[in-house]
Amino acid sequence: MSASAWAQAADQPEADDSLIDQDAFDALDHMAQYLQTLTSFEVKSDVTTEVVLEGGQKVQFGGALDLKVHRPDAFKIVAASDTRTREMYYDGKLFTIYAPVLGYYADFAAPPTIGLTLDKARTEYDIEIPLADLFTWGTDQTIRARIKEALVIRPEHIGNRTCMHYAFRQEKVDWQLWLEESDKPLPCKIIITSRVDPAMPQYTAVLHWDTAMNIPASTLAFTPPATAKRITIAEAAGQKGDDQ
Repeated sequence: MSASAWAQAADQPEADDSLIDQDAFDALDHMAQYLQTLTSFEVKSDVTTEVVLEGGQKVQFGGALDLKVHRPDAFKIVAASDTRTREMYYDGKLFTIYAPVLGYYADFAAPPTIGLTLDKARTEYDIEIPLADLFTWGTDQTIRARIKEALVIRPEHIGNRTCMHYAFRQEKVDWQLWLEESDKPLPCKIIITSRVDPAMPQYTAVLHWDTAMNIPASTLAFTPPATAKRITIAEAAGQKGDDQ
């Protein structure tokens, strides 16, 4: 399941205001405003993905994400697990996806900003960028319209951080968000639950931030290894289910 699954565009009925806690929406706005002030940051995340087997049993797979971002025009994302590893790069001109174990990479000409590039990757090439909403909170106003229920749960601890727990519901997904209770309202943890599958598999990410890091855009560009082979982006999309 994609970490940005809740942000897929869809026409849905209007929310019942009685199911919306305005404090939960205000927290999202506060988080979005802060995230948009960050021009350079790194996020490391421990990730758990659930997969439903044919018999209905759920199994979990662990992994890790490392995101380095220079706004508005560069990022590098490494998504690594025991089943496969993918690296994604954006340098203001090209988006590149690279499978280091297989030794293949593919790219497409990209728009001049991160947000537009994420949209092109998803809509034209069916490529979901892990935790893409970290880049677009506050700029995609349709996210708010798709939320049907919003709750404030309680403050909880994620490691040594005190984070407020929120729960949201959309037409096809439920998602939970923990926001750090400080002058830096950063996401501490995200859980996305699919409501399309009766088994309701989940995607969980625990996030660790470094907002003081200065990351030059030039350090995030992709340089293909000498042994790497370039293929077309259509071939890359066709390999999404392959191991490694």
